[in-house]
Amino acid sequence: MRFTTVLIFLLATPSYAQNTTLKTELINAVAQFNMTGDNFENSNLASVFEKLAQSTPAKKEWISSYYLSLIYARLSAKNKKFADENADKAVYWAKKSIEIEDNDENECALSMAYTMKMAVNPFLRWVSYEKNIYDPLNKAKKLNPTNPRIYIMEGSLSLNLPKLFGGGCNKAKPILLKAKQLLDKQTPQQVLPTWGKNHLEKLSATCPF
Repeated sequence: MRFTTVLIFLLATPSYAQNTTLKTELINAVAQFNMTGDNFENSNLASVFEKLAQSTPAKKEWISSYYLSLIYARLSAKNKKFADENADKAVYWAKKSIEIEDNDENECALSMAYTMKMAVNPFLRWVSYEKNIYDPLNKAKKLNPTNPRIYIMEGSLSLNLPKLFGGGCNKAKPILLKAKQLLDKQTPQQVLPTWGKNHLEKLSATCPF
């Protein structure tokens, strides 16, 4: 996916150009997402993005559904009581995004959603969800091999996978380093995904790279 082309398309399509309020709400919601980090439990961001996703112009765009998937994936990680329920919502919105446009970011979102489903009980679910997790990442890599979020997720999976199964810090380090190098080259965007810095900082505390 070429970020500049998609950004121009998103902000210049007649539906958004004719509805300044919706465009402003989307830009503000993404800015809040980027500032919130993982602390979505006490925010109303999910409802904000859901409203945007259900608005007539946004139904033709993948951005709102994409961010909804990420929010529910992170809520799944934060709240174990509703982990499965929120992971299911993350899968739903990722698939919704892919229906609108199948690109590398949406494939990453789908992989993250299935990772959250697996994380509810890794020992029992890894075999069932491994393919669902890695297939979207491999597809994302074919669509855009310079997307840093692919390697953030791949590196995180490698880091948390037991050494017996080929995981661990030594395996993850070159993948995470590549993610950092690619992320450093990204330019700020109003609505397109640029997240990853905080994730890499947390991972580097466990596995310095």
